[in-house]
Amino acid sequence: MKHPLHIAHVGLLDAAPLLVAQESGFFVAEGLDVTLSCDLGLATICGKLADRKLDGACLPAPLPVLLSLGAGVPRVLMQAVAISCWQGMGVVMASPRVPSRTAAATVRMGVVAPGTPTRLLLHRLVQSPGNPLPGEITAVPMAASQLTDFLREGMLDGFCGIDPLPALARILAGAECIADSAGLSPLHPGSVVALRSERVGNSPQLLGALERAVVRGREYCADPAHFAEMWRLVLKQAPYSELDAEARAALLAGAATGHPSWVSMRFDAPGERGGLSTAAESFLDNACRGAAGPSARTLDLKAEIARVFSRRPAALSHQTVNT
Repeated sequence: MKHPLHIAHVGLLDAAPLLVAQESGFFVAEGLDVTLSCDLGLATICGKLADRKLDGACLPAPLPVLLSLGAGVPRVLMQAVAISCWQGMGVVMASPRVPSRTAAATVRMGVVAPGTPTRLLLHRLVQSPGNPLPGEITAVPMAASQLTDFLREGMLDGFCGIDPLPALARILAGAECIADSAGLSPLHPGSVVALRSERVGNSPQLLGALERAVVRGREYCADPAHFAEMWRLVLKQAPYSELDAEARAALLAGAATGHPSWVSMRFDAPGERGGLSTAAESFLDNACRGAAGPSARTLDLKAEIARVFSRRPAALSHQTVNT
């Protein structure tokens, strides 16, 4: 008996394990009939989850918690299945930066909302020694597909976005990568595959089957021998359909020699088994508080993080991948 699932993503590198699992037959091998869709942005995905048009999605790690609480997004009880990647965000600034900007100037930074840890990462960047930002940050929420174009058109001074957006900004707009999430918060959970709790119900077999398929996809992506194929699958998605040949070649050239220097995503993460580490829980708590704003004071974030990430501890642990 096949289990049908409709899972969405926004076409970034964090969805690569899902794309690989689809292409390589890992879903079928687990008895799953998975439909993957690439949506315009996270707000669209949140709305479709609330309307029960999706069974699940690849989401920034804090977002299933915020959805379950209805904190700034429609309330949808979610259950994490497996972390799809760690880290993977970069902070880029238009280059050359305008030399006349003063310390009092406002820096327009694009952020992908809702539910991403960008505000937390930007706060850590501002608090770091030698803060490279030239003024106070104004966060400008928008869809991931808009970030690079808005930077090229001068409507943003920079952005914080997930791979491969920082790489594209460097290739297409001459942007300068000034920080990445690996340096700001090493090995933090980047994105997670999660299902609506209603869809999971009392079906541990469904949850376990999806977990195994995603983890196999993640292990495939962690092998340097597969980088070119992984990028080929990602670049087939809608956000890159109009990418010119030169930019596509530049991305693939970087992938062929290992991750480009401006990409911080990891699909392998050495560490303990048995669930989220204390550091990961702390990161998620802080990221959720930053996204929820003042309403976070009335929310039991720690309890909801424990609930959302509790069902499949093996899939959510930092596993060492032998390649």
